Amino acid sequence: MLIAQISDCHVRADGGRFDELVDTSASLAAVVAELASLPCPPDVVLATGDLTESGTHEEYDRLAELLAPVADRLAPLPGNHDEPDAFRGAFANRLPVTVTPAADGHCSYVLDEHPVRLVALDTTLLGRHDGCFDDSRAAWLDRVLSEAPQQPTLVFTHFPPFATGLCFMDESGLHDGDRLCEVLAGHPQVRLLTCGHMHRPIMTTAGITAITVCPSTGHQLGLDLHPSAGSLVDEPPGYLLHRWDGERVVTHTATVWSGRSFDLGPFVSTIRARAAAGEPFWKV
Repeated sequence: MLIAQISDCHVRADGGRFDELVDTSASLAAVVAELASLPCPPDVVLATGDLTESGTHEEYDRLAELLAPVADRLAPLPGNHDEPDAFRGAFANRLPVTVTPAADGHCSYVLDEHPVRLVALDTTLLGRHDGCFDDSRAAWLDRVLSEAPQQPTLVFTHFPPFATGLCFMDESGLHDGDRLCEVLAGHPQVRLLTCGHMHRPIMTTAGITAITVCPSTGHQLGLDLHPSAGSLVDEPPGYLLHRWDGERVVTHTATVWSGRSFDLGPFVSTIRARAAAGEPFWKV
């Protein structure tokens, strides 16, 4: 099973202050075009929040146009820049019918139709840019994970539940992240927790659970770990590919770029032929 992840698209209907750095609509279009043309197309495309800049209906209309090539396999989740009602309306045909505005105030859900169980965890707060893993969300996550303790599971969410070292983002990020890690510790079938929000590829662990953070399809955050630093940089747009091989999830970080490449096809054929014949790989 191949799972693609995009995050922090920040699609804008009108111009914004970061437009001189990157056109987020154009960069998302480039990422979607690459996903749609992969030799091994993804079975699911996770979209882990901040899909729009301001959560307006105009932005969601624009977003729908850009995501159309992968819309049939999309699993969306809101971020702190999205607006709950507009988000639910925009993705009504991609959200399970059990996700309603009255469902404890968060847009969390489960997809059970794949070899890996997918659990969407919404930790956003209405009208705020920080997030919270409160009693309601903790009870919900513990309950749904307890329903299938033997099923390999991937949890996807917007905010990372750990301090990344990008301090201004950590300080305005998820409250009670330690509690989320404690819930995961009780459910070893969770092979991966994957997040967005940080506009950088980051990885760590919570006990035996691997955690990855997806880069943005738009602008990336500068990698500066000084407590008072913060910047946006025009590194290429990126996404993650999570490959489930029946035993483990292997995550690849991809960037969309127009640089040069060199075809290794003949070399690959030689290596595969030697491997199939059980021949050693001697230096020559």
